[in-house]
Amino acid sequence: MIDIDELPEKLKSLDSGSAVALKVDVEAYFDVITTLTDDFTKDKEMQVIYTTSTISSSTIIQVLDAFEIDKSKVQFVDAVSYMTMGVEEHPDGVTYVESPTMLENISLKIEYLLKKYPTEENTVVIDSIDSLAIHNHNRILSEFLHILISNLR
Repeated sequence: MIDIDELPEKLKSLDSGSAVALKVDVEAYFDVITTLTDDFTKDKEMQVIYTTSTISSSTIIQVLDAFEIDKSKVQFVDAVSYMTMGVEEHPDGVTYVESPTMLENISLKIEYLLKKYPTEENTVVIDSIDSLAIHNHNRILSEFLHILISNLR
């Protein structure tokens, strides 16, 4: 396990096309979010595609606002809000998927956003695999992750 302060440098040292899994304690959750959306992307031409199936995108946006993080480099694929709260507003940078069980739609939304915001480097965050595992069979989730990672390389 690495210290949260070392995370940006560890991520920067990875080769392009790397896939990384992070097991995050609840106490460090927001530190990791700010690292992935701000510290790691500073001085880079990079988009962060943040896929959430745990916490609504509106909650994460509030966290980014509280930490004064530039949200222009962050696009959300929100797979939890539609199912739990319904969606009346469509804020900029947020794309909704009906449910975390809609893995193909999640994949299509990620691919669409990567094409819409082409940059040399992109980061795709899946928050969280555990939450997706609650809503999907392991075999289907494994296939989804394999295809997604293969397409990102």
